[in-house]
Amino acid sequence: MAHTQARLHAVIRPLLQSSSAARSSKELPSQHGQTLRTTLYNKVDPISLSCSRGSVQGGTRRFLAKTSSGTPARRGANIRSPVVAETSGNHSTGSGGTILTQDSAIFSALDESPGSRASYTTDTDSEGEAEYSLAFDNESMPGSTVVGIDGMDQDNLLMDVTLSFYEMGISVQSAQVLTKHDRVVDVFIVSDAETRSAIPEDRWPDIKEKIFAKLKRRNVLNTATGDPKLAEQVAFLTQTLNKAVRGDGKEDVLEAAYFLQSGFEGLRLKEDPRKRADLLRYIEKMDEKTITAVIRLFYLYSSLLNVADEAHSHRLRRELVWASRNATPLWYASFDHSLRAFKKENVGAAELQELLNRTEYNPVFTAHPTEARRREVLTCLHRIFLLCNDREDPRLSPAQKAELEVEIEAEVEILWRTDEMRATKPTVLEEIVTGLDYFRYSLFEAVCTTYRYAENSVNAIYPGEGVVVPSLIKFGSWIGGDRDGNPFVRPETTVMAALLASRLILAEYIRRVRACQDTLTHSLLICKVSPELIESLEEDKKVMEKIPAIRFDGALFEQEPYRLKLRVMRHRLEQRLRGVNARLRELGKAGMHDELLIDIEFNIDEIPGLDPKEDAYVSEEKFLSDLKLIDFSLRKGGDNRLADRKLKDLIRLVETFGFYCCALDVRQESTVHSEATDEIIRLLGLHDNYSSLSEPERMTLLAEVISSPPPVEKVEGLYKTMSEPSREVVELFFSMADIGENISEKSIASYVISMTRQASHVMEVLFLGWFSCKNLLEKKTSGEWNARLVVAPLFETIPDLENMPGSLETLFKNETYKAILMASGGVQEIMLGYSDSCKDGGITASAYNLYKAQCVIQELTAEAGVKSCIFHGRGGTVGRGAGPTHESILSQPPGSVDGQIKFTEQGEVITYRYGNAQTAAYELTVGITGLLKASHPATREGGNYEKYFSIMQQLATAAEKSYRELTDETEGFYDYFYESTVVNEIGLINIGSRPARRKAAVRDKSSLRAIPWVFGWAQSRHTLPAWYGVGSGIASYTRDEPERIQELQIMYQEWPFFRTFLSNVQMSLFKASMEIAQEYARLCSNRITQKLVFDLVAQEYYLTKSQFLTVSQQNNLLQDNPSLESSFDTRRKYLDPLNHLQVILLGRQRDPTASEEHKPLWEKPLLRTIKAIASNMRNTG
Repeated sequence: MAHTQARLHAVIRPLLQSSSAARSSKELPSQHGQTLRTTLYNKVDPISLSCSRGSVQGGTRRFLAKTSSGTPARRGANIRSPVVAETSGNHSTGSGGTILTQDSAIFSALDESPGSRASYTTDTDSEGEAEYSLAFDNESMPGSTVVGIDGMDQDNLLMDVTLSFYEMGISVQSAQVLTKHDRVVDVFIVSDAETRSAIPEDRWPDIKEKIFAKLKRRNVLNTATGDPKLAEQVAFLTQTLNKAVRGDGKEDVLEAAYFLQSGFEGLRLKEDPRKRADLLRYIEKMDEKTITAVIRLFYLYSSLLNVADEAHSHRLRRELVWASRNATPLWYASFDHSLRAFKKENVGAAELQELLNRTEYNPVFTAHPTEARRREVLTCLHRIFLLCNDREDPRLSPAQKAELEVEIEAEVEILWRTDEMRATKPTVLEEIVTGLDYFRYSLFEAVCTTYRYAENSVNAIYPGEGVVVPSLIKFGSWIGGDRDGNPFVRPETTVMAALLASRLILAEYIRRVRACQDTLTHSLLICKVSPELIESLEEDKKVMEKIPAIRFDGALFEQEPYRLKLRVMRHRLEQRLRGVNARLRELGKAGMHDELLIDIEFNIDEIPGLDPKEDAYVSEEKFLSDLKLIDFSLRKGGDNRLADRKLKDLIRLVETFGFYCCALDVRQESTVHSEATDEIIRLLGLHDNYSSLSEPERMTLLAEVISSPPPVEKVEGLYKTMSEPSREVVELFFSMADIGENISEKSIASYVISMTRQASHVMEVLFLGWFSCKNLLEKKTSGEWNARLVVAPLFETIPDLENMPGSLETLFKNETYKAILMASGGVQEIMLGYSDSCKDGGITASAYNLYKAQCVIQELTAEAGVKSCIFHGRGGTVGRGAGPTHESILSQPPGSVDGQIKFTEQGEVITYRYGNAQTAAYELTVGITGLLKASHPATREGGNYEKYFSIMQQLATAAEKSYRELTDETEGFYDYFYESTVVNEIGLINIGSRPARRKAAVRDKSSLRAIPWVFGWAQSRHTLPAWYGVGSGIASYTRDEPERIQELQIMYQEWPFFRTFLSNVQMSLFKASMEIAQEYARLCSNRITQKLVFDLVAQEYYLTKSQFLTVSQQNNLLQDNPSLESSFDTRRKYLDPLNHLQVILLGRQRDPTASEEHKPLWEKPLLRTIKAIASNMRNTG
C-alpha cells in the first residue's frame, strides 16, 4: 500500500505543479491552441475527450504518446455505452510532451494552489494481469477532489472512468493524462454534482469499489472496436434525449433511470442478493407515472443507440470506399471484395456474365406480427438517422453543424412526445401501407445505389471486358396476400394491396420522369438524336393534339425532343395512375378506409372527356421500351454520362419493380383448399365424396378434370350455390386473375400452400384455378397448356419435411402436373418453413432436416428434369431460421443455390435491414454477393461434407430427444411457459392484424404460432427455442472423448453449415440470462413446476454454452465477434432493468388479490416493457 501511495504521489504532484506553473507564467498566448493542434497532428492522434461541467465531448482513438524519456504510453478508446454529454473544452499539453485535457477553470484552480500539499489515500486492486491504483486528494484544489488512477492497462480509461463518475452523480471538471518516465496516470478533478463541493471522504470507499468494478469489466471486453465518432454521436443523441426529458420537468425520471441502470450493471459484474433486493424494492415503490416514463426512456435510449450504430456502420463503409480508391478490397461481402475473389480464382468475364445472367435475388416482405413499433416512431427514427448521417459530414461548417443539431433536437423532442403504443390493432390496410413505406423511403434509392456499386466494382476489376450487370433484384410481399390464419385478409384485400403497390411505383416513375424532363434539355438546333426517337414522336403528337395542356408543352418543347418525349411518357403514366385511383375509389365506396386509399399525395385530377384507360401504358414493357429508346439515342449522340445518371436509375427501377412494385404471394392452408375442392367436385357431379378417396385416387381424378375444358357456362351458377368459405376461396382466384390482367402479369408470384402434406394438396390448387375459368390454368385444344398459376408447397413441421420426398415424387411422376410445370417455366418452387419445424422438434433437428430437404429437392428435381427454386421461410430470430444473410446463403448445401434465392423478411428485421436507403443497399449487396459466391464452385467453400452427415444426424437425434423431453414430456411445462413469459400479454400489444393463437384457451405447443412462442421466450431472456438441445446433442456424441471432440472441432472449421448453425446458437446464448430468466420463473404459480422446468432449462443452457466453447475453441461467447459483443453489452444497461420492471409489472397485473380497478393501471406500462425489450434485443419473433 505504502509503495503504491508513494508511486502515485511522485507521479501526479510534480505534473500538477508543472501544469500550474506553466499556466501562471503566462506562457500560453492566444495562438497556443493552433500551435497545439499542429503539434498533436504531427506527433499523435488527438484526444477528442474533454470533460467540463460534468460532461463528455467524445472519445479517444488508439495512439502512442511519447513521454519525455521516449517511452510509449498505450492509449485507446472503446465506447460501448451511450454517454450523457455536452461538448466543451479544449486540448493542451503538459510537460515532456504529455497530453492534457483541461479548460480555464482547471488552470485557475491550479494557479491558486500551486504549492498546496496533497493528501492521497490509495488502494489497489487487480484482475488477471492488470493492477490498478486509486488515489484521492481533497487538499490540492479547494472545492474539488483530485482522483488519480494508475495501472498497467490504460486503454480507454479516461472515457470509461468518466462515465462511471457521471453514473455516481459526480461532476467531472477535468480529465487529464499525465506521464512521467515510464508511468501513465489518469487524473480527474471532480466534485459532487449536487453540492458542487469536494467529495466527502466517507464516499471514497464506495467510489473506489465501483471504479474497480468498471476496470475489471474492461479487462474482460475486447477494446479493439471503439470509435470516437460513434461515441460522440451516441453522446450527443443521449444528451439530447435527456435535455428533452428535463425540459418536461422530469429530472426525477432521469435519476430513477440512472439508479436502476447502474445498479443492475453492478449486479451483472458481481452478484449481491441484498443489492438486488434493494433495487427490486425501489421498483416496487415507483408510481405508475414514473415507471412508465422510465420504461419509455430506456426504450428511446436503445432506439437512438440503434440509429447511431446504423449511421456509424454506414460512415465506416463510406470511409472505406473513399480510402480504397479501387486499389484495395472493400469490406467483406462487398461487390469489390467478392469480385476480386472471382478474379483470383480465374473466373473469366464470360463465365461471370453467365452467372450474373441467371442470378435472381428475391426478398419477400411479410406482415408477421413482430414489428412492435408504430409507423410514426419508425419514420421519426428514419429522419433522425438521415440527420445524423449529415451531421457526420466533415465538410460542415460549425454553423451548419449547429443548425443540424437543432433539427435533431427537434426530432428527438418529437420522439419523446410521441406515444410508441398503438391504441388499436393495426388493420391489414395499415400493414400494407407500412410495408410500402420501405419502398418509398428507402428501397427505390437503395436499388439504384446497389446496381451502381455492382457496376463500379465490375468496371474496376474486369475493366473493358464487356461484363454487363443485369437487373437481378426482385421484391415480393405477403402483406395483403397471406390469409393463413388471418380472417381479415379477404379477396378484395389482395386486390387493394396490389393496387396500392402499383400506385406507389407509378407515382415514383412520374416523379423521376419529370426530373429527367427537366434535365435532358437537348436542342435539335445543337445536337442530333436518333431517327427512331424522331419517328416515335410523330405518333406521340397525336396524343398531344387531344389535350390542351400537353399541346401547349408540345409547342414549348418543339425543338427539344427528349423533353417532348418524356412529357408524353409522363402523361401515359398519369393516365395509368388515374385508372388505379379509380379502382381504389371503388374499394373506398365499399367501405375500405377511404381516407387511406385516396391519398392526396397520389391523387391527380381527371382529364375531362378522357377515359383513364385511354393513352395509358398497357404494360411496363411499353414504358421500358420508350426509356430505352431515349437511352439509345443519348448514347448514340455520345452522351453516355447523362444516360448513366437519372435515366439509367429509372430503367433499373422499371426492370426491378415493373408496374406492380412487389409481386404478391398468396398463401392459404391446405385444408381450406381440400374442403372447397370436395364441395365443388360434388357440385360438378364428378364424385359424391372426394374426401373419402385415397391419395392415388385423388391424383387421378384431379388430373383428369383439369385436363378437360373449364366449366365456363356453369361456374357463375355454381358459385352462387356454394357455402361461404368455398365461395371466398373461388373469389380469391377471381381476384388473382383480375390483378394479373389489370396491373401486371407479374403482380402475383406464387400460390403458397401451408401445411402441405401430400401431392394432392398441390393439385387441388391447380383444380381451383382451372374452375375459376379466368385463364389461370387451361389445356388448349392444341394440347398445350396455358399455365399462369405457380404453386409452391410449403413443408413446415419435422414430419412434413420427412414426408416431402414422397409428395414431390408423386407430383413429378404425374404427367399432367409435369406438363403444367413445364408450361409455367419448368421451375418447381418449394417453400421450407423454419419456424414451425423449430418449434416442433428443436433448433438442431430443424436446421439439419431443412439442410437434408434441400439436398433431396436437388436430387428429385434433377431426376425429373426440372429446375428448383427453394423459398426459405425464415423468421426474424435464430429460433425461426434467421441469421446473417451472407453467411446463411453460403451455408446452404452445395448446388441448392443455383443463381436464385427467395426468402422471407419479417417484422422488425425489415426495419433494421431496409429502413434506411444506405443500410438497405448494404444488405442487398451482402445478400447478392453471398448468392453469387454460393452459385459458383470456384468461390463456394468445397469439401467432402458427406462424411459429416452421419455425425450431424446423431447430434440432431439426441438434441431432438432432449428438446421433446422438455416440451412434450415434462409435466407442467406449458403452464411454466404461459405463466413465466409475456405470451398472454403479447395479444394486447396490438402488433399485427393476425391472431397470435390458432386455438384459444389451450395450453399446448400446437395451439401457438411460432412467433409468440419465440417472442415469449426472448422477452424473458430464456431464448430457449434458439439453443435448447444443442448441448445435449453434442455431449451425447462426444462423451468427453478427446478424439470425438477434435472431430467436431474440425467439422466446425470445415463445414460452413455447422459453423453458421453454431454461430447463430452462440448469439442466442449470449442474449440469454439465466439470472433474469429465474426472476421470470418465480412467476410460475406451482413451485414444483417452477423448479423442475427452470432447472432443466438452466442445466441445458450451461451445458450448451460449455459444449459450444469447446467445439469452437473459444474462451468466451462472441470472442470471434467483439463488435457484436460490445453492441449487445451496451444494450444490457437498459435491458436488465427493463426485464426486472417487466417481472414486477407482470406480478401486479396477474395478482389475484388485486382489484379490477387496480389492474388496468399497470397494463400499459407492462406492454411498454414488451416494446422496449424488443428494441434492445433487436428482434422479437
